[in-house]
Amino acid sequence: MLCAFLCETSLPYVSPRFRYSVLHFRSTQFLTFETMVLTIIAGLVLFTIMVISHEFGHFIAAKITGIGVKRFSIGLGPKLFGFRSGGTEYVLSLVPLGGYVKMKGMEPGEIKGEKDEFFSKSILVRTFVVLSGPFLNLILAFIIYFFTVLSFGVDVIPGTNIESVNDNPLLNERVKKGDNIITLNNKDVRNWYEISKILEDKPDSLNFLIKRDDSLFTINIQYKKDEGFPFVPMIEPIIGIIEKNSPADNLGLKKGDRFLSINGKEIKSFEDMRMEVSVNPEKTLEIEWKRNGMIMKGEVVPRKQKIQENGKTKEIGLLGVVAKTEKLQFGFFGSFKEGFRRTVESIKLIFSIIVMLFRRQISPRTLGGPIAIFQLAGESARWGLEFYLGFMAILSINLFIFNLIPFPPLDGGHILIFGIEKLIRKRPTEKQYQLIQQIGFAILLILVAFIFYNDIMRIRGR
Repeated sequence: MLCAFLCETSLPYVSPRFRYSVLHFRSTQFLTFETMVLTIIAGLVLFTIMVISHEFGHFIAAKITGIGVKRFSIGLGPKLFGFRSGGTEYVLSLVPLGGYVKMKGMEPGEIKGEKDEFFSKSILVRTFVVLSGPFLNLILAFIIYFFTVLSFGVDVIPGTNIESVNDNPLLNERVKKGDNIITLNNKDVRNWYEISKILEDKPDSLNFLIKRDDSLFTINIQYKKDEGFPFVPMIEPIIGIIEKNSPADNLGLKKGDRFLSINGKEIKSFEDMRMEVSVNPEKTLEIEWKRNGMIMKGEVVPRKQKIQENGKTKEIGLLGVVAKTEKLQFGFFGSFKEGFRRTVESIKLIFSIIVMLFRRQISPRTLGGPIAIFQLAGESARWGLEFYLGFMAILSINLFIFNLIPFPPLDGGHILIFGIEKLIRKRPTEKQYQLIQQIGFAILLILVAFIFYNDIMRIRGR
C-alpha cells in the first residue's frame, strides 16, 4: 500500500527558485478553469507515476522471488476496469491517491502454506519484497535529479555579493549589504555555487577576502556547519521568469527587466523587491524598471496570497516573478554526481524535518496531503517542466522515507513485524497479525483525517 504526505518545509530543495514560487502555492482557490484543469492533470500524472514506480518495485521483487501476485492496482477503492495476464489482475481503481500489489497468501485468512505464498518465503525474501517499493521511489528520484541536471543544468546565483548577515552581531559591524566575496579559504569564487562546493569539505574556519568599493579587507571566523553559513546571498533585482497572467505579466514586465524602485524606494536586490511587494498585497504600487537602457514606469497591484508558516496563515503580496539565475552545465558524469548529491541532501533534509516535527520545532500543520500535493503539482507545472520534475523528485523521496516508518500497515511496519518474528523465532498468528494491522490502520486513518483537515483549512485560509 502506498500513502503520500508532504511537509512544505522540504520544498526549497526542489530548486533554488522554488523558494519564491512553489513554496508559496495558492492556498485559497483555483484562479481559472484552465488553472484547475492543469492542476488536476498534473496531480493525476504525478500520483500515477509515484504509484506505478512504488508498486512496480513490490511487483517485480515478488515475481523474481517466486511469489504469486493476485492484483496490481493503480488507485484505491472500487475497480473501474482491468485485465488479467500471467495470473495477475491489472486494474485501475476509482481513487487515484495510492495503489497496492496484492500478493498470494499475504492477508490473514488466505495463508494455505503453498510455496508461492508471501509467508511461505524466508524473512530475508519478504524483507526484500517489502523494501523494493520504497527503494524504487528513491531510484526514481535519483533518475529525475540526474535527468534535470543533465538537461537543464544547475541554477546558480550569479556573483558573490552579500545581502545580509545571519545572526552575528560582530559580523554585522564589519560587513555591509553589497560587499563582494573575492576569495574563500584562498580560492577564487565567482558565484555562490563555488562557495557551496568549498563548504562541502567541512572546513574548520572560513577566511574571506572581501571587496567594498575600491578597498579590500579580510575576515577570519570559525565555521560550525550546524550554525550555517554566516552570509545571505544577494540576488540582483533582475527578472528571470514571469508567471503567465500574473500581475507582473499583465503590467508588461519581461525577462531581463531590472527593478529600480517601488513607490520611490530604491531597489538594490531581489530581496528588496520581494519584501516591498510582500507587505503590500492588493495595494497599488508604482514600479520603475530598466529594459535595454530605457527607464520604464507603471502601476501594479500585487496578488494577495495566503501562505502557511509554521501552521499559521499569513497574507503576502506576489508579482509572479522569479529572479534571474545563471545555468551551470554538467556533463554526463558530472550530472550523475550532482544527481546523487541532491538525492542524499534531500534525504537528510526530510529526516531532519521528521525529527523537528517530533520535537515540535515545526508545526504539524505544515503537513500536507493529497490536496496540497495536487496544488503544488499544478503550481510547479505552470512554472515549467524543470520545476515539475523537481517537485516529483522531492515527493518521491518523501514517499521513500514515509513508507519506511516502522508503523503498520506501511512497508516499514511489515519490516518491524519481520524483525520481531526473527527475534522471538516465532511468526505472529493470523489473529495477532490482523489485530496489529487493524490498530495500525485505524491510527493511520486518524493521521489521514488530520492531514485532510490541514488541507481544507489551508484552502479556507485559516
